[in-house]
Amino acid sequence: LNKLGPALAAGNTVVVKPDPHTPWNATRIGRIIAERTDIPAGVVNVVTTDSTEVAALPVADPRVDLISFTGSTAVGRTIVREGAATMKRNFLELGGKSALVVLDDADPAAALRSAVGVCVHAGQACAATSRMLVHRSLFDDLVENVAAMFASVPVGDPALPDTLVGPVVSAAQRARVLDACDRAVGDGARIVTGGGAVCDLPPHLAGGFFVEPTVFVCEDQSLAITREEIFGPVLVMIPFADDDEAVRLANDSDYGLAGAVLSGSTERGMAVARRIRTGAIGVNGGMFYGADAPFGGYKNSGVGRQCGLEGFQQYLETKTIGCRMPRQ
Repeated sequence: LNKLGPALAAGNTVVVKPDPHTPWNATRIGRIIAERTDIPAGVVNVVTTDSTEVAALPVADPRVDLISFTGSTAVGRTIVREGAATMKRNFLELGGKSALVVLDDADPAAALRSAVGVCVHAGQACAATSRMLVHRSLFDDLVENVAAMFASVPVGDPALPDTLVGPVVSAAQRARVLDACDRAVGDGARIVTGGGAVCDLPPHLAGGFFVEPTVFVCEDQSLAITREEIFGPVLVMIPFADDDEAVRLANDSDYGLAGAVLSGSTERGMAVARRIRTGAIGVNGGMFYGADAPFGGYKNSGVGRQCGLEGFQQYLETKTIGCRMPRQ
């Protein structure tokens, strides 16, 4: 809806192509539009397909003026490359490896609550703060407490209100997450909890693709676990010595989508947040996402913004007309 609403409000027709693993939300919206609104037929078109050839057709078609895409950076690069022949305009919301920065004056309880954010949607959120940068004075205690919390996070049926972590979307995605964990251990990162598939599930959930909430500790930010988007409930904790090092580590990433800073001082937290190169960031729990707040990434996290005036303007073109009036 964050894409569809502004596109329609700007006067466009739209082809919606949902991810083949999650088609039902888009088809439900299409049904509501067809049955409950006066939007003319053909203005909103929902195409469900698992064919990459069909999905790629709009990217090269000169009749399509803009591609608005949310997904991986790899697919985003393909869209840019394949659309270049028709000078396609693109809005791309791509991957992330966002940092949660915990300064030495932060409330440890708030840091503990924030750490669990990577477990929401089983970690399948591009803006998830999957790197937790913690001042050394707080680091050891927070590692112990975060690990204990992750070990007790409710995993199970996502339809139940007391469940925090449901399954990842597919067997292939679970395999990718578990492989990333195995590689991290082989690279020298220290695993403090999790790292495997969830096995002790009730029979009706036995076929689900569940991953244990996982915490790594790593001081080497060159390792893949600190740099690559895992898209699972996996947190890597990294210590730092001072604010300058925290900013350096936060910015030492190919991504720049979101992030967070925790500090006992609003002014100090804001000062650190301003230095981090990311499209959106929260200070002390401040929410940066909403219909009126532009959202999008720096660097490999994308091009353009959705929501806010900037998101509406993504779907407009500017035209200048000069007209000389005849003399009376």
